[in-house]
Amino acid sequence: MIRIKFKEREGEGFTALAKQCHVVCFKDGTYSVNRFNLKILDEKAIPYEVVAEETLDHTFRTLRNSAATHL
Repeated sequence: MIRIKFKEREGEGFTALAKQCHVVCFKDGTYSVNRFNLKILDEKAIPYEVVAEETLDHTFRTLRNSAATHL
């Protein structure tokens, strides 16, 4: 999984990804997608920045931990 942040056109970028693949959204404005799906953004010329490369397990642990802080 690759964690990305949009440089601009965030709504358009998220929509393009969500229509074609699974996207994990984080409250800090970053998104986690499979590396293969970055081609969707490249094809539409939507700029993004790679923030981190993570395992799927790490992505899910981050989601669980962020949800628990709000209880």
